[in-house]
Amino acid sequence: MKILVLSPFSKSTKNVVRDLIYGCWCTGERIGGTKFPPLNLLYIATVLKEDGHRVELLDAGNDRKAFDDLKMLINEYKVVIISTSSMTFNEDAAILSDLKKKNKKLLTMIFGSHPTFMPKYCLFKDSIDIIIRREPEFIIREVIKRIEKGGEDWKKIKGIGYRENGEIVINDFYPFMNNLDNLPFPDRTMLRKGIEYFNPVVKNIPYTTMITSRGCPGQCVFCTVPPFYGNKNRCRSAESVIEELKLIQRQGYKEVFFRDETFTFYKKRNIRICKSMVEENISLSWVCNARVGTVDKEMMLLMKKAGCHMIRLGVESGVQEILDNINKGINLEMTRMTFKWAHEVGMDIHAHLMLGCPGETKETIRQTIEFVKKIDPTTATFGICTPYPGTKLFQQVARNYPQIKDGSSCDLNKIHTRAFFNETFTQLTRKELEKSVQKAYRSFYLRPSYILAWLKRINSFNELKRVFLAGIKVFSFSFKDS
Repeated sequence: MKILVLSPFSKSTKNVVRDLIYGCWCTGERIGGTKFPPLNLLYIATVLKEDGHRVELLDAGNDRKAFDDLKMLINEYKVVIISTSSMTFNEDAAILSDLKKKNKKLLTMIFGSHPTFMPKYCLFKDSIDIIIRREPEFIIREVIKRIEKGGEDWKKIKGIGYRENGEIVINDFYPFMNNLDNLPFPDRTMLRKGIEYFNPVVKNIPYTTMITSRGCPGQCVFCTVPPFYGNKNRCRSAESVIEELKLIQRQGYKEVFFRDETFTFYKKRNIRICKSMVEENISLSWVCNARVGTVDKEMMLLMKKAGCHMIRLGVESGVQEILDNINKGINLEMTRMTFKWAHEVGMDIHAHLMLGCPGETKETIRQTIEFVKKIDPTTATFGICTPYPGTKLFQQVARNYPQIKDGSSCDLNKIHTRAFFNETFTQLTRKELEKSVQKAYRSFYLRPSYILAWLKRINSFNELKRVFLAGIKVFSFSFKDS
């Protein structure tokens, strides 16, 4: 069967980060123009390719011309598969509708956060035939295998939803994978050559991404990760990770960005990984996501020895009351110490912050901006807290404000930069909150001491180019419409 695995483009912006299993989370100049290869679509494409299908992977967001060319050949395909989230859902459904008009026999499948948490809303769209909930790889493989055999047996598979005789049918969830080592290594040769994925924190090009775990130990009220994975945390073995790293190095990559939600949660395993990287001369630099409280100075030293040059942390707020309101499960002193250790070790460290959390005021935003200056991260991003479907925060808003519906009206034009029902759980107006994001960027990045420190760090033309391009995008966002 000929199958198209597609990462759609957006009419709203050229810069969309949608490589994770949930769909899109970030977009635009606010994140310095960051781009990632479509890793989770690559997993699906690899699984289907190994099952004997003819699979085409297309990242249309970074190769629009290839997508326009492909539309002329869409009749050759039997199935198209995409990931989608609440903020891209309406655009994605429109693209599928366009493809279906050109190929009326085309079967469309979607997976990601929106079909997981809002399955009926998704199936209201005629352009969507089958929705996949939670982990998609083996569900999709089984659905396609049974469809290829003929008959209606595929409708019994757990983890899917579809329409039958005008009625929406949602099956029970499919079991989670107990052993992530059963997933094949993503076949990176399926990525189109010539596409450059710019990333301002990556030091060595070419780079690629990896996933070594699923889930997060946190229970933050704003995050879809715990409910998406049923509060289940799993990781691949050290042996599996090392084997893939060796493959990546042989393929010519020089850096890896680990896209795990909380890479540092698996300390014993990671010690084995880091020691193996040193002992077996795996000379890849790398970046990972961490959670305050899951990494200490000793671990940072080992990680740096193994090639890690940056840790990314969700700081969220510089006010303890706000952290408690969002059930972050950390305290400010833990955050201070984590950043102190990073500075002592010489590790770059990124802080992600959210403004407009429950209980936010003008004063708490001021305190957060001052706090982030004091902990002095290498880089920082500021966004507006958004109630995503599936989260406790969304449920709270929806109970009192049913007009939020499925949350898909918070699209790529609004996500993280525009208020979305925040006035219902903060003491801020929409305008005040939106202006505060730009103010935070200006206040953090336009400090003479910060600019001077960065100029001293630059030691190559490539690094100068990378920092300049990212800086231009952030600067542009900081003063947009102000």
